[in-house]
Amino acid sequence: MSQQIKFLNRKVVRKVIALGVALPVAAFLVVSSSSTPPSSVALDISPTATSSISRSLVAHPVTGAIPFTGNLKAKKRLAKIAAAKAKKIAAARERARLVKISRNFTRPVLNYRLSASFGAKSRLWAHRHTGQDFASPYGSRVRAAERGVVVFAGWDGAYGRKIAISHPNGVQTWYGHLSRISVKVGQRVKVGQRIGLVGATGNVTGTHLHFEVRKYGVPVNPVKWLRSMGIWV
Repeated sequence: MSQQIKFLNRKVVRKVIALGVALPVAAFLVVSSSSTPPSSVALDISPTATSSISRSLVAHPVTGAIPFTGNLKAKKRLAKIAAAKAKKIAAARERARLVKISRNFTRPVLNYRLSASFGAKSRLWAHRHTGQDFASPYGSRVRAAERGVVVFAGWDGAYGRKIAISHPNGVQTWYGHLSRISVKVGQRVKVGQRIGLVGATGNVTGTHLHFEVRKYGVPVNPVKWLRSMGIWV
């Protein structure tokens, strides 16, 4: 008899769990204490009966139950939205920064086409290309990319006629293959000021400006440097 009761009791538990209700405690069945045990015990496990148990559990919740921690997918979705928003804010701040500092920088020439790039290989150079070439019509104006002081103005071997300008933060800009030099050593120049004209002097195969940027004496990518200052070429 006790085995039959246990079997039916487990059946009730499974039925209740199937309806989405967790039983906090085991169900107890009270059997008559008369000296003559009943021949059978009938348990009502119909949907109506189990629904009644469900309502009872909701009406009398058990203390110590594990709290609901939220939907993991919803949390991930909210985190993704927050990350996208933070990225947009950071991008807007960077654009504002570039707009502000770009007033202090400019392109070395206005009418140009990018040709030999920084780091390129060629039989014309002993090592990799240390600057960025701007193919431009002969005699086009060459402008100071940033304010500074002229530290070199003259002939420099493969560079031909060259100008070097010293700027803050250990930066120098070089302008090579010029047809004409319009500044002298020690002269202070403003951003955008004309310093010479595009030519084809020195080691060249055509008319262009060799624009070079050096930071503490080390060549860096001129295009990346200009873009970091808000100037797109």
